[in-house]
Amino acid sequence: MTTGHLLLRCSLIGLAVIFSGVAGAANLSCSASREGYRCEAWPQGAAYRYEWHATGKSVIAGDTADLARRRISCADHFTTIAVSVITPAGYVETATHRLPACASAENLNNTALAASL
Repeated sequence: MTTGHLLLRCSLIGLAVIFSGVAGAANLSCSASREGYRCEAWPQGAAYRYEWHATGKSVIAGDTADLARRRISCADHFTTIAVSVITPAGYVETATHRLPACASAENLNNTALAASL
């Protein structure tokens, strides 16, 4: 086998490994709850790691036993949640989700605004 063929073969194997990491792209879904939102990341598995981030004053809480799920506190403005899913092979995929302000936070702001007028 020539050096060119060997290089081509190694390149194709490398591309296959890269694309196999992309096949499990991160996904994020959030739903409203009484205290704010509940968010869940995919793919899930014991060997996956998750890094959560939120913009603004929102606080991310959750059990350390299940890192793919988190609770997000109510915010008075739109909040963007991001989760980076780290695969067992070390690939990182990030998903984001924009959350609207919680109804209770909007009511508090409207009440405070009305009281200041």
